[in-house]
Amino acid sequence: MDPLLPQPGSSIDPRHAVGRRATTERARRDLRAQNNLALTDPRRMGKTVWIDMFCADPGEGLTAIKIDYEGVETSQSFVLRTVQALAPHQGLPRKTLEKLRGMFELDVTVAAGPVTIKAGVASRSPTTLLEETFASVNEHVPPDVLVVIAMDEVPMALANIAAGESPTAAGTILQTMRELRRRQGSKLRWIVSGSVGFHHILRKCDATEGAINDLVNLPLGPLPTPEATELAERLLLGIERAPQPGTIAALVAETDGIPFLIHALAHGLADAGSGPVSRDDVVRAFENYVEARDESRAVTHLLTRLDPLYGDTTPTAEDILDAVALGGEVESSAFAYARPVLLNLIDDHYLVERGRRLSWRYDALRRIWVHRRGL
Repeated sequence: MDPLLPQPGSSIDPRHAVGRRATTERARRDLRAQNNLALTDPRRMGKTVWIDMFCADPGEGLTAIKIDYEGVETSQSFVLRTVQALAPHQGLPRKTLEKLRGMFELDVTVAAGPVTIKAGVASRSPTTLLEETFASVNEHVPPDVLVVIAMDEVPMALANIAAGESPTAAGTILQTMRELRRRQGSKLRWIVSGSVGFHHILRKCDATEGAINDLVNLPLGPLPTPEATELAERLLLGIERAPQPGTIAALVAETDGIPFLIHALAHGLADAGSGPVSRDDVVRAFENYVEARDESRAVTHLLTRLDPLYGDTTPTAEDILDAVALGGEVESSAFAYARPVLLNLIDDHYLVERGRRLSWRYDALRRIWVHRRGL
């Protein structure tokens, strides 16, 4: 078993990523069966790591290109970010590149190099340019190849466009993407990913479920126990601290198998001393991580993301999360007065409803919420 060094705050080389075998196989199967996928989970569940893994090895007959829309704020920048990712890709057909060069000023020798719209097509709308860009890819793909367009952080980009440009502009991009996916005979497949639920974005864009109802949900969530165990074992090898009996199981249990938290605790254990790691060491590492605000700032989205998404209902959402965090399991009927807010919290993966009883989906995140809220 190869050792790994903890990387709680940086991108992970796909060659060093662990697990997600079932997710990858399901994605390949669905994409080959002409399905397009939606991958939405809270931050730090490993969505981007999985996309990088998939794009590095998409499988036989598939070519995958990742487009990261983080920071995009306008319709035009959405188009330019798209071309910026497509143009340098080694698997792009030559004729596609020629078509793109006819519309955009770009340097394909520089990854993520600057891209601008040529004067001759500047009068065309961003959505028209987006359609023509993907049409140029689709037209020239070899018959035995499917090109998977893996679009990361799409919901947040659309939220930015809705806020800074207009809801109509964001909704038009959403509908254009729906039309691109709908076209028969396309050699393109799509993975649309983000850490913000589309139920929020549809409201901001004045759009309906019809804009995304063609996407098949691809579950991610925490690592399955065998893969979380493998990650924990390899990280302890990397920090050169042997586990005592029960330590690996404790590390998986404390983190709920969330890969980011496993990396974070291993990083803390590396700084905590030397010698074998006990179960008590793991428990202390989790407590220390949560209490050290600078160390755990990556999970403060639990507190900060509610306000921009929930608006005036933020206090109600916080009250519900507080009550369930302290109550363990709470009857759903206790929040009948705020059922729409409750459904948003379920769709955002904070809570899970089983048999009309509510609990936090991940106990590790519940404990972080309790500490950060001072409950």
